[in-house]
Order: sequence, then C-alpha cells, then structure tokens
Amino acid sequence: MHRVFVDTVAWIALLNASDELHSDAQRVMKTLHQQKVWLVTTEFVLLEVANALSAPPYRSQTITFINGWRRLAVLHIVPASQELLAQGWTLFSQRADKEWSLTDCTSFWLMTEEGIVRAFTSDHHFEQAGFTRLLK
Repeated sequence: MHRVFVDTVAWIALLNASDELHSDAQRVMKTLHQQKVWLVTTEFVLLEVANALSAPPYRSQTITFINGWRRLAVLHIVPASQELLAQGWTLFSQRADKEWSLTDCTSFWLMTEEGIVRAFTSDHHFEQAGFTRLLK
C-alpha cells in the first residue's frame, strides 16, 4: 500500500476552516482516503501544529483533532526520538544553503529512509528535497 507523509501545513489546513488551503486539503485527504493510502507523520510535526494553534480560540479544537489523529488506523505517527532528531540535525547542518527547518529535515530524512516520495503539504521545501507535494 502507498504511503504519504503529512506535513504541518496539511494538518493546519485540515483543522482550520479559515485557512486558505482548507478546501484543497479536504479534497486531497478525501482522495487519499479513497485510494486507501497510509498516512505517516511525526511527533515533531504534531508539535509544530500544536504550537501554531495554541492560542485559546484554537487550543481545544487542536487538542481534539490531534487526539483523534492518534486513533486513526491509517495514520502512523513516528515518535520523536534521539535518532530522528540527530539525523535531521545532520541534514540541517549539511544544507546551510537552504531555509529548511529542523522539523523539515527530520521529515526529509524519514521519508528517504522509508521510501516515501509524496508529501501532503504545500511547502516548496519538500520539492527542493526531491519529493512530490500534493498541495500547490
């Protein structure tokens, strides 16, 4: 079965109805569901989502959504680990020419290791790193 990495941008767009990518993100998620695609994300990504939507107007909805995502059978959440952080840090350190975040670098390393080529994101950094992004 095919796997797609889900980045912070997609989770936020799915959660926040006022996000400009909300409709497109819902469409992509529906397509992925219809194709029975396995979703992969990391605790580092979920940390970014929670940080971005931590303000009181969004906080309870964010908690509900993330708790719900943790129960999805088609979603594998890769734990934050010293190895994942170290590998991401190595990539981050090697690519001083890029504006890739440390979380992006952990995602890129994981995707490469797992042979995942598609990312549910609009972040052009994923294309720079050689992956296909599903939100434009």
